[in-house]
Amino acid sequence: MRMKKTSNSAIIIGDSTNNTLSIVRSLGEANIEQTLILKCDEDVCFVAESKYLKNSSVYRITVIEDCMPILEQLKKDTGKKRYLICSFDEAAVFIDENEPILASFFYTPARGKQIGDLFNKDKQCKLANECGLVVPKSQNFHRTEHLDDLVLDYPILLKPLNSTKGEKSDIHICNNKIEMEKALLAESHCSDFILQEFIEKEYEIDCIGVRTEREMYLAGGIRKIRHYPELIGAGAYGLFQPIKEYDINISGVEKFLERANYYGPFSVEFLHKGNKNYFMEINFRNEGLAYAATASGANLHALYVNPDMEIDRKQIRKVYMMNYSIDFLYVKNGALSLSTWIRDLLRTRCFININLKDLNPTICYYRNKIRTKIQAFRERR
Repeated sequence: MRMKKTSNSAIIIGDSTNNTLSIVRSLGEANIEQTLILKCDEDVCFVAESKYLKNSSVYRITVIEDCMPILEQLKKDTGKKRYLICSFDEAAVFIDENEPILASFFYTPARGKQIGDLFNKDKQCKLANECGLVVPKSQNFHRTEHLDDLVLDYPILLKPLNSTKGEKSDIHICNNKIEMEKALLAESHCSDFILQEFIEKEYEIDCIGVRTEREMYLAGGIRKIRHYPELIGAGAYGLFQPIKEYDINISGVEKFLERANYYGPFSVEFLHKGNKNYFMEINFRNEGLAYAATASGANLHALYVNPDMEIDRKQIRKVYMMNYSIDFLYVKNGALSLSTWIRDLLRTRCFININLKDLNPTICYYRNKIRTKIQAFRERR
């Protein structure tokens, strides 16, 4: 990977998660200047402790609206090209709402246009279908509607219509009406859902890419081997492979992003069954698993901020990735043997929640965890 010298910089609007750390580390490895606006009540992942932020400006906010005064201040620095990158849905939606204001001063995700209602999964599925992607049958559903009016057959996948108004815990696989009723009775702040025919997938593919003014580049995809919770949870262990290893409709994804007016890091999720890849959704932001592309030799975050960078695309390599904290839960519950898990651990070269080049966030996390347990023990005595 070769980089030409650049004065371009990135402004990350992130939360305290691995989503944000993957951007910070990728840009840091490429020596690209970055500023972090960190939204959280408490930095539980110790993102701000990354060595790559040692000489960077870090602003802390507790509500997303507070990023605007900071951006007003940052726009006065007119000597650089500054790219806004979001790492969580709330930030992506907020920046999209303020595109007309921000695009005059920054390289924004929609370049002054707006993504608008494409944050809605139903709208995404309709556009994906128009762009030639294979989409499962679906329908919108409000929790007050009657289940007898459903047009889909069971099993059904129930998930939030809009990512900003739901949680992972709001995703359910329902095999019958009774399970659907139980899922809707579960504690939730989500009212609007999208129901989809449940695809009995062979595996899930999380494709990692970036769109610049020059191109849309899908570097590869993570074939998820284990999720936690099983089937519907986050990726716990998987294999990143170059995109040529999957029969992905790349031109369909490219058309989708053109229609959406989106630029920047993104991920697109597919379910693979038989000879088909079923489109699930596109994330108009960065995600935590994106660092697997960097580890494979494709630093997409750096490519976005510096489009002159050259990536040797023939040398993108396969890389196993793991979130060891959640993947080890399979050993604890007896679903996976310790020896199998250790084998998988030893062949992993991309850890989502630890980075050997940037250990400080992990050290701070465990130091704080031990300190908290000691304090709790003393209080019980």
